[in-house]
Amino acid sequence: MPSKKRLFGDLGENTACSYLKKSGYSIIKRNYQTKFGEIDIIAKKENQLIFIEVKSSNFDSEIPPEDNLTKAKIKKLLKTIELYLLSNRFSREIPHRLDLIAVKLDKNTQKAKLKHFINIY
Repeated sequence: MPSKKRLFGDLGENTACSYLKKSGYSIIKRNYQTKFGEIDIIAKKENQLIFIEVKSSNFDSEIPPEDNLTKAKIKKLLKTIELYLLSNRFSREIPHRLDLIAVKLDKNTQKAKLKHFINIY
């Protein structure tokens, strides 16, 4: 049984995926895991791979979800992206970027506010 934190994170990721699909992105993979870390969503738009970190918080939280992305987490994400490119035989020169989607959720009303930060690194 997943923890409440995991279920909340999944809700944020599902919200992000819905937004991405409506915005013309194709979802390639979710929750890609390596020993370095996890990429929440891997998507494609036009000829570019987009690696997306999703951060979620409650509506009543004073800390914006994007403030929870640390430099250490970005470093892990970059290693994980590199491993994904290598293991899937993509050249490092293939157009790709790292995005952040911050989601504020109200679990009671199921409403969400979303911010998409493009090319954060």
